Amino acid sequence: MKKHITTILILFTVLALLSACSTQANLVDTNWQLTSLAGKSPLADTNVTLNFSKDAIGGNDGCNTYGGSYTSAKDTITFGNDIFSTMMYCTDEIAVQYLAYYDTLNQAATYKITDGTLSLFDANGIKLAEFAASQN
Repeated sequence: MKKHITTILILFTVLALLSACSTQANLVDTNWQLTSLAGKSPLADTNVTLNFSKDAIGGNDGCNTYGGSYTSAKDTITFGNDIFSTMMYCTDEIAVQYLAYYDTLNQAATYKITDGTLSLFDANGIKLAEFAASQN
């Protein structure tokens, strides 16, 4: 009898640990600063941010302020097709970066938060971007 109880307790412990491993941190009310886009550092003198509220995102793309919607469940994420931004003049180099940034948001399928770092991945598990936690 003791052996069965011990086995059951071990099984529940393992299941609880596995369940905890698959749960992602909530994105609501978090703020992030881009540290890597397609494996490269963002351009110097640009500050690309991604801020999450309950069902909306906002931030700065390195030149313009932007906003839009997103949905997430467990480790999946989808950014809405409604992303908008101001239309300030930016250098061509910055424009290339912010277009790549928006493309990354459109391709993102999953995310992972580890040690204050948010990583976005495409549907094939390829890392698209990394962000550091920010106090924004």
